[in-house]
Amino acid sequence: MMADEHLWPALRAARAAGEHLRDRFDPVPASAGSCDGSGTSADISAEAIILDILEGSFPDHNVVSEERSPEFVPRPRWVIDPLDGTTNFHSGVPHFSVSIAYEGTGCPDLGIVYYVPDDRLFVAIEGDGAYVDGRPLELSGPVDLSDAVVVTGFDSLRRDDGGREYFRALVESTRGVRRMGSAAAELAFVAAGSFDVYFERKLDMWDTKAGTLIVTEAGGEVTHIEAVDDVTGEIVVASTPALHSELISFMSRNHVLG
Repeated sequence: MMADEHLWPALRAARAAGEHLRDRFDPVPASAGSCDGSGTSADISAEAIILDILEGSFPDHNVVSEERSPEFVPRPRWVIDPLDGTTNFHSGVPHFSVSIAYEGTGCPDLGIVYYVPDDRLFVAIEGDGAYVDGRPLELSGPVDLSDAVVVTGFDSLRRDDGGREYFRALVESTRGVRRMGSAAAELAFVAAGSFDVYFERKLDMWDTKAGTLIVTEAGGEVTHIEAVDDVTGEIVVASTPALHSELISFMSRNHVLG
């Protein structure tokens, strides 16, 4: 894996934030299901750890995050989600991650997803491949959509937008559908071959920036469909190359894409 001046500070930041989250995670929370307490404060404290490291190394870089800055700030910039899977974290569900991406000018982009529960570090450098704990990632190999395992998600506050319909269409046409709650981790799992397809609507860039780079550098394909109104939101579809055209066609036929 190619060394990069931005890689090592980002790795330190991801691990430091992940260790902080691991220390705070309670598998039997006092108030399961609520997002008012430690989940939100954990986001903020994990972000502070990341920013302390990144801003110390790159004081002139911009930062985009769920907690901090709008998406239009110019490069070079860091795109971070300090705790992707806040609801899981606060409910005692061990499925959450730290996501850090770098978008540079004249140097490779970088994506890191640290899957905290089992200490797996996914890394991609533009043009140099994708890795987990230093080993090259390998996609799965089904050819037909009917053989694919899909991971998806939808915002429970926005179910009136047709979420049930697209979920039903996927269930009826694939080998199985999972809804797990950490976009960054699930994209990394597609790159690792655990899932064949990732699909979700209403995403922000900090949810997917690192994960989609990991998928493409592992040899997968990613389609972004930009928001056309305040209902559809951005759509991200990631899969193995063998499935991608069939998947996009299927989603278009079934009005899954909007």
